[in-house]
Amino acid sequence: MSSRLSYVWLATRPGLGAGVAAGLLRAFGSPDAVFAADRAALTTAKDCPLRKVQVDALCDKNTDEAERIVAQCAKDGIQIITLGDSAYPDRLRAIENPPVVLYVRGKWPDFDVMPGIAVVGTREATPYGLQTAEHIGSVLGKAGFITVSGMALGNDGAAHRGALRAGGLTVAVLAGGVDVCYPPQHRGLMGDILLSGAIVSEYPPGTEPRGEHYHARNRIISGLSVAAVIVEAPGYRSGALITARAALDQGRDVYAVPGALNAPQSAACNELIEKGEAALLRSPEVLVRTYSGLLHARSDGYRTPRPIRTPKKTQPAYPKPKPAEKVASAPSGALPDSLGGDERRIAELVLQGVGTPEDLIERCGLPAPRVMSLITMLEMDGILRREKGRLVMGCQ
Repeated sequence: MSSRLSYVWLATRPGLGAGVAAGLLRAFGSPDAVFAADRAALTTAKDCPLRKVQVDALCDKNTDEAERIVAQCAKDGIQIITLGDSAYPDRLRAIENPPVVLYVRGKWPDFDVMPGIAVVGTREATPYGLQTAEHIGSVLGKAGFITVSGMALGNDGAAHRGALRAGGLTVAVLAGGVDVCYPPQHRGLMGDILLSGAIVSEYPPGTEPRGEHYHARNRIISGLSVAAVIVEAPGYRSGALITARAALDQGRDVYAVPGALNAPQSAACNELIEKGEAALLRSPEVLVRTYSGLLHARSDGYRTPRPIRTPKKTQPAYPKPKPAEKVASAPSGALPDSLGGDERRIAELVLQGVGTPEDLIERCGLPAPRVMSLITMLEMDGILRREKGRLVMGCQ
């Protein structure tokens, strides 16, 4: 039996949960070893105590359901990423209870190259919250980050739309199967996300979203991300607040958007700030400056989807960045003295008339996500601006 089938079999054992499944993998070393273990070995497994009902589930070696899921994914073009695959994000793998299997539709980005930032909030969003979430998603998208959210109504959907309108990457984590659009009002948004990003879930195709799935889903949203931004959250039962708690438990940074004292949708955000559990987010540019150093050297940020059965090639050959060209020195006084390194390189190229991000990427030899982040920071500082679709010096 293939390891992929073993992973799917393990993930579908009733009564286990992701934490227990991950513990079994640590105890036995592989899903194949878990599958081969008999009742005695399972009962005496070190560092992974199991209840009788869990041992019974693991002693059921029937793989019909797992085979059906793998076949359906192959038929519908759904990628299966297991905890042992290189495409599985390292940041998510490091949490206490990582999902054993991820089901993915669309283009799966490389989270180890392009950091994800979670942007979540309430379904009952205010106009202020919707505008703020969309603006955050747009700034992150322009700068080369992955906007991660849950595709829910309200703030989540606005964050996705902001990233898409900026031409950025966004990933939606669902509480049901990746082929089940929920809420149904977001069918168009789901289609837009699939064109340039991804839909992901730990639940097999066809799974309808359930209440308890949302709590589990939130740990994946934060687990994929270096930081979580809470735009609006009305109270302690808010899903956005649960995401904030998961992020704190995982050691992630948490930011909250402040709201008016009497705004019910901002009550939990204001409380997180008051207690020091979240940093006050005044502007999304803070996120760009804080995490731009995590953008690494891959040209497009994507991993090619891995074929489900016996792939001949599981990883594309990424083009190497071109060597950086020697840039002529800028005229004296044209650039601030404090500007240095890669930012100066970009600004000097713009001074020479290189006016599009695509040309800048080709000329400077830096990875695309890094260039987009640098452009965003130079625009924030007023050094660059856009004029008729081209980048020019801000003082011109």
